[in-house]
Amino acid sequence: MPPDQPLSTPYWLAQPPEPGVFRVQDSSLIGLPVAEAPLQLDFVFGVGDRAVSVRRPITFKWIDPVAGERYRPLEIAPLVSVRPATAVLMFPRGEARTLNVRLAGGAAALSGTLRLESPTGWSATPASLPFVLATKGEEAEFAFRIQAPPPGGQSGAATGTLRVVADVGKLHFSESVGHIQHAHVPIQTVLGRSEVRLVAFPLERQGSKIGYVPGPGDEVPASLRQIGYEVTLIGDEMLASLAPGSAVLARFDAIVIGVRAYNTNEKLRLAQPALMAYVQAGGTLVAQYNTNNRLAPLTTPIGPFPFEIGRERVTDESASVTFVAPEQRILNAPNLITTRDFDGWIQERGLYFASTWDPRYHGVLSMNDPGEPIQSGAILWARHGKGIFIYTGLAFFRQLPAGVPGAFRLFANLLAAGQGQDAR
Repeated sequence: MPPDQPLSTPYWLAQPPEPGVFRVQDSSLIGLPVAEAPLQLDFVFGVGDRAVSVRRPITFKWIDPVAGERYRPLEIAPLVSVRPATAVLMFPRGEARTLNVRLAGGAAALSGTLRLESPTGWSATPASLPFVLATKGEEAEFAFRIQAPPPGGQSGAATGTLRVVADVGKLHFSESVGHIQHAHVPIQTVLGRSEVRLVAFPLERQGSKIGYVPGPGDEVPASLRQIGYEVTLIGDEMLASLAPGSAVLARFDAIVIGVRAYNTNEKLRLAQPALMAYVQAGGTLVAQYNTNNRLAPLTTPIGPFPFEIGRERVTDESASVTFVAPEQRILNAPNLITTRDFDGWIQERGLYFASTWDPRYHGVLSMNDPGEPIQSGAILWARHGKGIFIYTGLAFFRQLPAGVPGAFRLFANLLAAGQGQDAR
């Protein structure tokens, strides 16, 4: 193998992207679904006095017991795959956290040193560890203790990027090998950078036991566990067993509905009376965005009072945010929310905001894209019996996995909305 042969990964991911734009070093590749195979052979056939040349990529063929004969592209991978257990590590009170790192060997008899390159102000214990991978494909896991610097200010955050490196002699490896496998496409090899975003920030919580009905591809439960919540997934079996007045839900300080869960889960819609009874008895329920259109109609009201989900959204992640009623509890407890908490959001502010609502609902925020009408349906709350129901179209499902501290602080306030005497 040529020593300068590029490693296998989609060509548009080989360089770190800029905001909203992938960086492609070779512009001739732009528009191609994949780059040309790295190693190819030319077969030349002599037919009479003519030569016919056919080029074919080197591929791997195997027999699958179910699918039969299968092929996959040749994979050029790093000698050591370095995979941190998480891409984001949150430090809600600045306390030390454990980071696990898994190594996988691409050859036999590998030995070296696994080390962390910590950003300024952060520290890791130990700073490095020796490793031995005796056989090809062998894996080993290592643990480091990461200490955060003190967070800065009331709603500020100390952030940094930690890099994990495996040294084998004079070679240095800082990428993980991943695969995308579906029956209808060739196996795709994707390299990930062995980096971890570190975020230390001030956070207060009220209540810790959260019930969570996940939506498709939902990463929010793992994010909530990172900041100390005890999250229990509410699956189909529990949903099917719920009845109004059931004590099963009473143990939760709050219940969260994942994005598009009402669109995709029939059992959730059937459990709606039990969920509203939970709110009426004093619980807090936070419903994240769902869609309501001809392809994914909402056949069940998701709140205690009528409201319509429209197609309104704010796509500018830096759009100004106005507090409709600054005195509301959602903006003040247990974390004092300021405009700084909307710094550093990614991709968008939110989508599928409420468009119209019953007067018993109260708005919290307003925002808009440049030149577009003001949207006030990003967060709605209403008191129902002794409890609080909240609908939010804010893109928490993007912000929390990305480690946006202000989004965590605001979401913690939503979960605690029913802890006070009044949400106002």
